[in-house]
Amino acid sequence: MKKLYFSTFLPGLEKPVEAMLHKEGGVVVERVLRGAALYRSVREPVLPYVHQTFTVLFQMKPVADVNDAVKRLLATGGWLDRFPYEETQGKRFRIVTAQEDKLVSANMRYIDMLETAICEHTGMRTYRERPDVELWVLCRPEASYFLWRIGKRSAARQDGQLRSDVCAVMSFLSQCGAKNAAILGCMETALPAALKAGGVRTLTCVCPDRASARMISDKVGGVRVCEGSSGYTDLADDSQSAVLLFLAAKSEKTERTESDLRNALFEARRILADGGRLLVLAPLTHAESTLRKTQGIRMMARFDLTLSGQRCALWVMTPKTEEDE
Repeated sequence: MKKLYFSTFLPGLEKPVEAMLHKEGGVVVERVLRGAALYRSVREPVLPYVHQTFTVLFQMKPVADVNDAVKRLLATGGWLDRFPYEETQGKRFRIVTAQEDKLVSANMRYIDMLETAICEHTGMRTYRERPDVELWVLCRPEASYFLWRIGKRSAARQDGQLRSDVCAVMSFLSQCGAKNAAILGCMETALPAALKAGGVRTLTCVCPDRASARMISDKVGGVRVCEGSSGYTDLADDSQSAVLLFLAAKSEKTERTESDLRNALFEARRILADGGRLLVLAPLTHAESTLRKTQGIRMMARFDLTLSGQRCALWVMTPKTEEDE
């Protein structure tokens, strides 16, 4: 029997996430929303390209706020039939209330009533500090949801580091499975790890300093790591099926960073094989005008994102052919 699931991801990545879901065996996509997807699956999904995943216990029409959603749950009760009772005995739970992508507080009188109903019918008990289960009341423009969160919470991410789910999407878009790929200006481990998980044949990480090179060598196995400029590598012409560049959202824009980006793009074009893919994830202020002026590459797709509060984009490009020229 296929259960209904709800997964969230970075808004702006709807098209690639939908394509990835369609490639999953036993999954039927019902609806892709801004930053979220509703789908049915024959098994509990483990999807590296989404941020959080939930089992859907109940769907409601849109309501004004989380208090109205909780009151609707208290008045309905049909959601109790959808609890996975084989997983509830002895479990500790807490209720999380959210309005779109922000956690918000709710009237504690209503929350206490909902907690009491859940305890009486499921055998679970409330424990808000370190629960085994999180039950989410989520209000979104298209509907409100009562959800059972599955999977572990992701580890804390250092400021400026890429989210692992975004890296998984970049790996998919690079189409580098069983091929050669390079990351220019590599300073973190999430993107190399995602490309390795995606089945890359050989991966070269060009790091700007010794500390980054040592960290990646220590934490990501089976990767060729070299220290040097992104604009001048020892890689052969037309040798890479994918080249990836990432500029941190909070990096400072200077003449040097613009020059470095131009040089990296020129080098990426040199080492990229015909039909290969160039992916650039960067703040719009840093990269948009530079990419527009870059010769020899053709735009395939652009996904506008917000990272660390900054307007960014993920560009997917390929070398121009004689016909394009």
